[in-house]
Amino acid sequence: MSIVNMEKIFAPNAIAVVGASEKPGSVGTAVMHNLIEGGFKGEVYPVNPNYSKIFGKAAYRSVRDLPNSADLAVIATPIGTLAAMVGDCMDKGIGGAVVISAGGKETGEKGAAIESEVLEKIRKTEFRLIGPNCLGIIAPRAALNASFASRMPEAGKMAFISQSGAICTAILDFAAKARIGFSYFISLGSMLDVDFGDVIDYLGSDPDVSSIVMYVENLTRIRNFMSAARAVSRIKPIIALKAGRTRAGAAAAASHTGALAGEDAIYDAAFKRAGIARVKTFAELFDCAEFLGKQPRPAGPGLAILTNAGGPGVMAADALWDYGVCPVVLHSETIRKLDAVLPPYWSRSNPVDILGDAGAERYVLAMDILMAAKEVDGLLIMLAPQAVAEPSRTAHAMVDQIKASARPVFTAWLGGKDVESGREVFHNAKIPTFDSPERAVRAFMDLYHYSRNIEMLQQVPEKLPEKCDFDRAIVSRLANTGLGRNNGLLTEIEAKELLAAYGIPVNQAYTAFSAEEAVALAETIGFPVVMKVVSTEIVHKSDVGGVVLDIRDAEGIRRAFTQIQDRVMPRRLEGISVQKMLPKGDYELIAGARRDPDFGPALLFGTGGVLTEVFRDRSIALPPPEPITGPADDRRHPDLRSFERIPGNRAPGRGPGGISAGPAFPIGHRFCRDR
Repeated sequence: MSIVNMEKIFAPNAIAVVGASEKPGSVGTAVMHNLIEGGFKGEVYPVNPNYSKIFGKAAYRSVRDLPNSADLAVIATPIGTLAAMVGDCMDKGIGGAVVISAGGKETGEKGAAIESEVLEKIRKTEFRLIGPNCLGIIAPRAALNASFASRMPEAGKMAFISQSGAICTAILDFAAKARIGFSYFISLGSMLDVDFGDVIDYLGSDPDVSSIVMYVENLTRIRNFMSAARAVSRIKPIIALKAGRTRAGAAAAASHTGALAGEDAIYDAAFKRAGIARVKTFAELFDCAEFLGKQPRPAGPGLAILTNAGGPGVMAADALWDYGVCPVVLHSETIRKLDAVLPPYWSRSNPVDILGDAGAERYVLAMDILMAAKEVDGLLIMLAPQAVAEPSRTAHAMVDQIKASARPVFTAWLGGKDVESGREVFHNAKIPTFDSPERAVRAFMDLYHYSRNIEMLQQVPEKLPEKCDFDRAIVSRLANTGLGRNNGLLTEIEAKELLAAYGIPVNQAYTAFSAEEAVALAETIGFPVVMKVVSTEIVHKSDVGGVVLDIRDAEGIRRAFTQIQDRVMPRRLEGISVQKMLPKGDYELIAGARRDPDFGPALLFGTGGVLTEVFRDRSIALPPPEPITGPADDRRHPDLRSFERIPGNRAPGRGPGGISAGPAFPIGHRFCRDR
């Protein structure tokens, strides 16, 4: 991760446009037009051997022929020429390039070979490259539009980063309508060199950036991304839409950018660990971006709802409940103040229903009281187009107070043409407004969850009351046993021995190889007992009838032994375990760990037992990052020791912590009342 020469890309004094043109519809024409019409103050050098002048500017046969060096090159020639063009730029002393050309690794082996050649050329240099296959970059404050997008957004404090050019153009179109401004608008494309970590690192130190919104298909150099995101998210909100959540979506992302998608639940855990708020849909990204660009972050989930109709208030309360949150309970003092200004039949609770005949004055009186209430962390104001409603006048009446609020205040004017004038008032005043209660609540909760992520990020775990100790010899033996098997599995007997070696209480199990041996073990343990199949080929014993519970006599032992043998054949049988039948537990839990190929160690904890995959009541998290102790691995940063990291990229199920008692995360243990 490095910001070397990033300033030359995002704040250049001179730009060379390689592949510049005046041919209608060409990318080179669009880039030249955008640079000139956008008002870029620096020099623009068009490079194309087929022209003497382009847009009134002298054209040059190659980058080598430029009268002076440039900070940035925008390359829009066929990708087969990319290596040669990059070499010319480096020889001329240009600091970096934005490569719009498509046809790289997303097209297959030939494109991947071209990218590899370029990467090898720049690997040990300070030359930086954004793309290929990108839309370009826009920096409104610098009047820089080095892209082929059709419009320049307003200047603002929010930065937007995307791998997809189409997503960029859609966001730009939406932003123009919603009056959302940007400090930077960055299309990364295939991320041959500059990636999300680099850009986040650069934006984190820019005072003109107050928040970062991202569309992500895949991540590269993940430990560097995590370091940058963890550092920057503490001071600037980062919101991410991660595509490829499903198998079909991951396959589509791979064909689009050449990405290799990781397991989605691990991305969830990683984003939380980095302090990033994740959204799930395109619409949610729009809404969150609007909220983030216009409002302060909520300090808590205490949302007050002001409405002129009961139904929308109920819908907003239901939307909150979907997040496990209720509308904030209003203090008696707040209700007393509302009683003084509202009709006697108002709801006298939250949602605050001020009735269908509410005009602008009643709205403003109630709004002022709720904005001042100490228990309120945010305020949603809704208006339904009833007969006496005044959508536009009401909006105008409350704009100044909303803009002065230190807490998030946002609106939902419900309906179509009848309320559009009111929504336009809020758009022009840069106040977030939505067309449904659910969208408004969702945007609020996304920003609240971000705040919670940051709060948790800053917490320091308490020290354990005593030193952890374990039997290293037993652990090493069992680890080697599991690693020596093709599937990396331990039997239940071995797994319990491993847990016991770490000091974790287990219900001791013993292996029997005959019915009479099982009877002897049961009589020693004491009835009732449980019998289970022992086999490295069988993970879920209940699925094959390999478990018999509550056996109370020797005849039951003999019968269960025969039943289990018959049910599991012809699978390999390594014995049948006998263990004490314990009282039914209050909760059945699953705990596990694996090494993700991208993010390193990951931990799982949740509801266990046969319904684990039905309820999916679980939490996956990444452990605290390990400090770097060896040499740094980043070609641009000779010393990364100050950064946190997520350790190594070994294959799942291998290495310390990678042995599993099941296919993914499964060492299961039943916690009982007497444990």
